[in-house]
Amino acid sequence: MMKLRYRSLAVLFAATALPAHAGDFTSLLYGTGPGADLKWGTADDTNAVGAGPDRVLGTADDTTAKVSGAGNVQGDKLYLKVPDARAATATTPAYKPILYSSENGKIPLAIDYFATEWRTQAGVPARGTHTAQGTLTLVDSHVTFGASLGGVAIGDVYDFVFRDSRDNTLVFGTRVELGQKPTYDQDAELNYLYRYGFVEGSTVFKTDIAWTFLGNTDLRLYNAARADLRSLIGTPTLNLNAVSFQSDINLSEGNPFSGLYLIKTDATAYKTMAGAIGYFQAGEEGQALLYNTIAGFAPTVPPPVVVPNLPVPEPSEYALFLAGLGLIGVAARRRLRA
Repeated sequence: MMKLRYRSLAVLFAATALPAHAGDFTSLLYGTGPGADLKWGTADDTNAVGAGPDRVLGTADDTTAKVSGAGNVQGDKLYLKVPDARAATATTPAYKPILYSSENGKIPLAIDYFATEWRTQAGVPARGTHTAQGTLTLVDSHVTFGASLGGVAIGDVYDFVFRDSRDNTLVFGTRVELGQKPTYDQDAELNYLYRYGFVEGSTVFKTDIAWTFLGNTDLRLYNAARADLRSLIGTPTLNLNAVSFQSDINLSEGNPFSGLYLIKTDATAYKTMAGAIGYFQAGEEGQALLYNTIAGFAPTVPPPVVVPNLPVPEPSEYALFLAGLGLIGVAARRRLRA
């Protein structure tokens, strides 16, 4: 009975949250940098955390490697508004329904979204103003069925690559379903999801974060960091190769699924990488502290285009070529005379 009550609350929260105001993709690297030596990964890297020059937390100049969402999506800078059942109004654009794969009804092929202003400070558009519109079109997807913790299957992990029509960028997406088969552990909990692979050689890829609901039992994103943090109370240390998503995905609490957690990059190509996706059970309800990784998609630098070096003809070869052309011309003239 307790589980049913929690699930009902989750459904109610999602249903009321969908039409609310929202935010946009948000950078995880405000105020960070490679320091005076201009090299990432050395001792003088900056990992500032604070309110920025305007001294107001929640505005665009915040300096942080960690960005938090909000319990109410009207003030959640990370939440993307996606289709609900409403028609267009004078202030709200029309919505298209999310298109799903016919082979697997849980894989979204195209998602229309609207970025909106979430702040209330003076000098910016009113909160809820639509500032941009885009479509996330599926490029590739993969599902890891029976993902495990401690050697026990707990659920299914969905991995997506989308292309954003706003700027033609690649967007990586993660969604998890726990305990949806009788053979899966029904008491697993995921407090963090991770994605890795945002440094390749000397290239450091952008990571702009957002999330959205895909179902009534989806749970919001609490916060995201450019970090590999495995603590509910610890301070994230900047890790350019990693992004951590904190949530509380737990079937016994009525939160069986995660929302769709998204990372917009400046990558122009992607690859499949071992250990690209991670997940961590922090033992919040007394479970064991467990961590695991699985293969997934990651950004990559495309290989350079190699133009074959054609051999340069020798002078003698040019002479033979010209002589051949001459003979062809002589033969043609003889045919015309004949």
